[in-house]
Amino acid sequence: MTRRIFGLVLATALFSACDTEQPPIGCPVQSLTWAVTYKPLEQSACPVKAGEQLGIQKFSTPTGDERLSIKPATLVALDERDPERLAYSLGTLAKESDEEGFCAATDVAVAEKHAPAASDAEPAKDIVYRWNDVRILATPQAPGTQMVAELEYTEDGCTARYEVWGMWPGDVDCAGEGGAPSNELCAKAGTINPDFVSVCDPTQLRCVPARRPPSVK
Repeated sequence: MTRRIFGLVLATALFSACDTEQPPIGCPVQSLTWAVTYKPLEQSACPVKAGEQLGIQKFSTPTGDERLSIKPATLVALDERDPERLAYSLGTLAKESDEEGFCAATDVAVAEKHAPAASDAEPAKDIVYRWNDVRILATPQAPGTQMVAELEYTEDGCTARYEVWGMWPGDVDCAGEGGAPSNELCAKAGTINPDFVSVCDPTQLRCVPARRPPSVK
């Protein structure tokens, strides 16, 4: 009888342990190369910005604060022509996710480049990134591997607003036959989380979230 009671107690304990919610995972962020697609938030006379790669990193300060760095490829390409200005933005990253499973990055600094003309083929360029509502998805299914944000992007005096959908890894080439974008290559990519729903961004031929994150099955 004692063994039977012990077995029932043990079984109940194991069932209860499996039935509990998973503990929070903090705010992990996968480094380094992400791919993002830009979704216009309103009509604009500006040319629609093409998708691109972002360099994203998380690091801790000596005081224990968490910081997030966002480095767009568009600004990196102007480093040689404007080396004085930083190509990245820094913000403060939360240490725990919200009820939706996102970790917010706040007070994200403006990043800009004002590059002089290098040649007739490379005219002067003025680029400004203003990030808002940056959120990194931090769930067991997607631990720091998807993001959503808003971006006010200014190029040569023309400003447009976008919602940004991004994912890691951002180096998955999805150019199919003849260089056409192939969603199938994203679905079959071994380096992409199989739970992700992704598509091939036609402007950069890299895999990006198919819908506003969380873009999961």
